[in-house]
Amino acid sequence: MLPVSRADTEADELDLALVNALQLQPRASWALLGQTLGISPVTAARRWRRLTEAGIAWVTAYGLPSPHDRGCIAFLDLDCAPGRLWQIANVLADDPHVLSIEHLAQGCDLFVTAAFTDLALVSRYAADRIGELPGITAVRVRLATGFYAEGVRWRLGSLEPGQRQELHGRPPGGYTQPSQVREEDRGLLIQLGIDGRRDQTELAAATGLSPSTVRRRLDRIAACDTIRFRCEIATRDAGRPVLASYEATLPPDQLDEIGPRIARLPETRLCTAVTGPHNLHLSLWLRSLADGQRLEASLSHTYPDLHIAQRRISLHTVKRMGRILDADGRAVRAVPMDIWQDPVPAAGPHPPHLNRAAS
Repeated sequence: MLPVSRADTEADELDLALVNALQLQPRASWALLGQTLGISPVTAARRWRRLTEAGIAWVTAYGLPSPHDRGCIAFLDLDCAPGRLWQIANVLADDPHVLSIEHLAQGCDLFVTAAFTDLALVSRYAADRIGELPGITAVRVRLATGFYAEGVRWRLGSLEPGQRQELHGRPPGGYTQPSQVREEDRGLLIQLGIDGRRDQTELAAATGLSPSTVRRRLDRIAACDTIRFRCEIATRDAGRPVLASYEATLPPDQLDEIGPRIARLPETRLCTAVTGPHNLHLSLWLRSLADGQRLEASLSHTYPDLHIAQRRISLHTVKRMGRILDADGRAVRAVPMDIWQDPVPAAGPHPPHLNRAAS
């Protein structure tokens, strides 16, 4: 069942500037955010609380298998039997591996993005989790092979250049040695996925660790890029209510040249090389349906070798980065993300190597 909308709160220009600042520095102090925006720390905190309570914006975090590896990002096209779509979407939305779920107008019924530590877990999820759900009539899996743009890098563009510099001039210091998420870090990571701005005291209470242990572990994994902190905003409140995805093909020797160029477009949320019949997947946030047509015409003119094979419009985003969304794209509740967890915990004995997936 589609969640009802909650449009009783609106974001003004200062709110959007605050979100933009948190996109640049998701765990910046209220003092720094207030200084950047010309408001008091108390006002910055109060505005952020109002935005999060309304589901307009939120900060989350997600982990990677290692500092230099994104693991396996799988894109799954699901066809559903008549009358079963929402039941299936609601079941999958609570899976810790699932990052996003889109109800599409074309191509498939549900488009699911999920993250895993290895290919064996992708197989296990597709066959033993999704494949066993009543009402699923077809599953098609593609895998990301290279990233040119990710949602964590997308920006609202609401700050002035000087304000952006103020935030860029305060990068977090830290470690330079390689690191990874350890078993002991997973509880901390799950709590940060629920609220990426929780302070050390709150995280200590939620995990049972001491504040000093929380600080030490957080500094280690965050400085090594093992955890990605990400500030999200509802698409309507961002002024880009239309989500479109394109499946396209480029000559393989042009992917690494053209992919980064497309990634720099302000509409681009995700641009990745993929397996399958088409080697490029694009996810775009647009101001209108007509913008998609104009952008496609521009891409075709600029890159004659780019062939767009499929255009798909999202009718509703069920889940995005650990949040269940309402009809306006606002967050209703958080689902902890844990890509190290067995994707089919209730199923029978694991293949031997899966017992080590979380180690």
